[in-house]
Amino acid sequence: MTRRRQRSLGRGQLMAGTTAAAPPPLPSSPLQQKVLWNEPAPESFAKLYVPSGQMDIEWQPTMASVFKILFSFRVAAAMWSTISDCDEVYNYWEPLHLFLYGTGFQTWEYSPVYAIRSYLYVLLHYAPAKVLQRIFWGNKIAVFITMRCILGLFSAGADLAMYRALCARFGNGIARIYIALTTLSTGMFISSCAFLPSSFSMSANLFALAAYITEDWFLAISLTALSALVSWPFTAVLGLPIVLEMLLIRPRELAATFFNYALLSGTTLIAALIFVDSYYFGKTVLAPLNIVLYNVFSSHGPNLYGIEDLKYYVKNLLLNWNVVALLAPFSVPVAGLAYVWTHFSFVYWRRYLPVLFIFLTVALWLAIFFWQPHKEERFLFPIYPLLAVLAAVTLDALPRVGVYLLGGGSRSFWQGCIAMWLLIFSVLSVSRSAALYRNFSAPVEVFKGLNEHLASISNRNISHFTRNNDTVINVCIGKEWYRFPSSFFLPSSGRSDGGRLWTTELKFIKSEFAGLLPKPYMNPDTTELERNFAEQRIHEQEDAGTRS
Repeated sequence: MTRRRQRSLGRGQLMAGTTAAAPPPLPSSPLQQKVLWNEPAPESFAKLYVPSGQMDIEWQPTMASVFKILFSFRVAAAMWSTISDCDEVYNYWEPLHLFLYGTGFQTWEYSPVYAIRSYLYVLLHYAPAKVLQRIFWGNKIAVFITMRCILGLFSAGADLAMYRALCARFGNGIARIYIALTTLSTGMFISSCAFLPSSFSMSANLFALAAYITEDWFLAISLTALSALVSWPFTAVLGLPIVLEMLLIRPRELAATFFNYALLSGTTLIAALIFVDSYYFGKTVLAPLNIVLYNVFSSHGPNLYGIEDLKYYVKNLLLNWNVVALLAPFSVPVAGLAYVWTHFSFVYWRRYLPVLFIFLTVALWLAIFFWQPHKEERFLFPIYPLLAVLAAVTLDALPRVGVYLLGGGSRSFWQGCIAMWLLIFSVLSVSRSAALYRNFSAPVEVFKGLNEHLASISNRNISHFTRNNDTVINVCIGKEWYRFPSSFFLPSSGRSDGGRLWTTELKFIKSEFAGLLPKPYMNPDTTELERNFAEQRIHEQEDAGTRS
């Protein structure tokens, strides 16, 4: 019996559910040994469980259909997901509002004294926002919501790229389950449309990982560099699969390519960062370096803003991903069993590597951030799609292992188990997302109503106006300053029925909160040095040290 015949017989036994022992693997030939460590053979890069030269017969939804589903759910998230983090408002929406309308709030992170946030990241969103400003003119809320739709479009594009990569290298079944998980999950509902570096990195690194799976090395490296340098430096960790593949598994073939692309991407982005941020901060600045120095090497770092125990992230994962958080850890062992029982030659081991590398990446990310005392929900955003990939691998492998162990007659049972897992996930996820909107959407709805009230001429009472021609309507907020959904919810300047010019401004009033509040930019010139921020920041750190 030939070696090819042995492999064919083994696969037939697996599909039939028999438990006959597989023949021992034959020694690798010199050609196969070369394939393992240097140059890829076409058959070693076929789909995970589909033999080389055979068609994946599982149903594959078209790219157009998948995109319509993804984008529909992302638009729903843009309209109904809440803003759960005041950092999103004051560190990103407010600077964007400054660029568009000339006013906004500044946090200490944007003070030239610290300069740990890059204006380049905000400016990536300026062009589409400017177009929307022209389209919607005075309707700033429409600009805000449509910008969230654009963020959702970016996320949907990343999911679509991953779907295509999974169909090409993992299998149609895994790709199909992945789309179901990432579409319905609460984690993606709250993260896909958030204007946060962690959300941008989530999508950019997902694009990069899809490029890694399909071996588009330039895109994989450049998008990882974009995520790490422009968005959030710590997401460089998510480039682990690329580094392992190019420098450890195939160094002779890909090491030079890796260093060339990394050097090109890194120097280009660093030059852009220095140029943009040095202009806006009024001094030479490399913001990614500053944020690493602050978070890693400073004496206080982010712990100043609170610490949590390990249960914080456990609860977070269970709330946002429910059964996916339970399934993802089993991806490597379950898929490994299915993989070993499917392939009887060691030459096929490369097909399994992406699963292992993605798992190691998620494990490393969790180890880093579980260890950090200061914890935020958004810190886990970048690995959210990877959890969906791993859970999809687990669900797809379960029937393969079950049929092998219990026989072909159990196939319907295992398929029913997959349907049950997906049903539980869907019910828990949709109900959680609906509960978030129902219970936490009040701040946005209140400011929408306020915007409509102030923008209506009939509601602008003459008592609001002073004797001056220019009139300011102050909107005051106290201890719930962190719920303010951004200046996009305050009306633009206009004229009253009497012809007087009016504007609205947000004012903070004295409350229980004694920390450092954001301040209005002194003027549209962001190089204005806010010395008060530096002094108050020092006092805040001293107070924290006294309390601790």
